Amino acid sequence: MIAPGSRLLALALVGALVVAACGSSDDGAGGTTTTTDAASPSTTAAAASEPVTVAELFDPDALAAEVTEVDCTLENGSTTSCHRLVVASIPGTVDPGPFCPPTVDSDEGGIFTWDGDDPGLYALDASFWSLMDQQGYSFADADGSLHIADPADAAPGQDSCLEATPDDSYTLAVLLPTAPEDLDEPTDLGTVSQVGLALDGVTIFGDAPSGTSGAIPALDPCGGHVDPSGYYHWHFGATSIQSNLDAAGVPRECGEPQDEDAIFGVAFDGYAIYGPHHDGTDPTDLDECSGHVA
Repeated sequence: MIAPGSRLLALALVGALVVAACGSSDDGAGGTTTTTDAASPSTTAAAASEPVTVAELFDPDALAAEVTEVDCTLENGSTTSCHRLVVASIPGTVDPGPFCPPTVDSDEGGIFTWDGDDPGLYALDASFWSLMDQQGYSFADADGSLHIADPADAAPGQDSCLEATPDDSYTLAVLLPTAPEDLDEPTDLGTVSQVGLALDGVTIFGDAPSGTSGAIPALDPCGGHVDPSGYYHWHFGATSIQSNLDAAGVPRECGEPQDEDAIFGVAFDGYAIYGPHHDGTDPTDLDECSGHVA
């Protein structure tokens, strides 16, 4: 899946004819102290729309440099051109957190999609930690203080809520094909697959890692968190997550403006990622990649 609550829609970028697509591979944006390039093409159908420049799609504060066009090689081995976008590791367009609460009874924590027994989307609050106790985990000391660990450090050796340390000292460079090319088969997205770039300059990932190993990688109420190397990224569509939270009965509020019809980002295959609705309703003509031509 691209991101929970999201879909793909074809969009023309700088006059190129583009196609609704399924996903990308793990070869994406990243790095710890230097700028790193990423391009991941994949594919399925075709449609045109009014051409726009890539820079016009993004929040003016999302980009750390001018968008340029460079030569690039796609996963199918073909040489083509890509838009090169540079973004901050911690964009000023977002206000990350909170993640792990200080104690099990605190309401200052984020959220997590639990995939063990009684799976679902939960607030990291007293009821969730009680559920973990019932399932045999021990995430807190006797006084209720939560075990919080940085995933960049050595394994904590006990059940822990994971919260990485942000590092705003570097940038990420992302490559988006100007004219994506079809693959013979859709590309399945695995856990933590790199999906694309949100219009706020935050990279988009697939599902967050499982917590059943006794390590809970906490997300903030908008569905993002910090990578162990220090950059912030989304695991949800931040502009439509509130409907997910409300449907699950999660008492958290995302501070990002919510618009379930609007474009949220651009996938690494070069196609637009929209919210779950079209004209205010659930679309009924989605393909196997949750995309359609409109």
